[in-house]
Amino acid sequence: MNTQQALVGSADAQQNFLAEKVNVFLFDLKNEASEHGFKAGESWNIRVATDNEITGLRRNNHPVLSLKLQSNELLRAYLHIKGRLEQSLTKDDIALTADDLAKNEKWHLAAYPARSFRS
Repeated sequence: MNTQQALVGSADAQQNFLAEKVNVFLFDLKNEASEHGFKAGESWNIRVATDNEITGLRRNNHPVLSLKLQSNELLRAYLHIKGRLEQSLTKDDIALTADDLAKNEKWHLAAYPARSFRS
């Protein structure tokens, strides 16, 4: 096996690892929604967060599911999960880069219930 084949194999392994993590995360979201009695039309807020932000989300929301990843994997997972949940991407989502995430120390993919409250 030459170096190029090893790099391709390594990239495939990383992509498979990320795909597995995303599938498990989506499976956990479905289970948590069922366990916490989500009604038809209720959904999850999906966002990227810093260590401090994830602490605040956990303090103010229940349940909160999170996945900690490196910035390039985090961006791919974030966009993929929003797509799988059929959530539209904002202009900020589309412009987001792995460098932005790393610079802003965003390492977590967080999901928490999107509850609409009556006023």
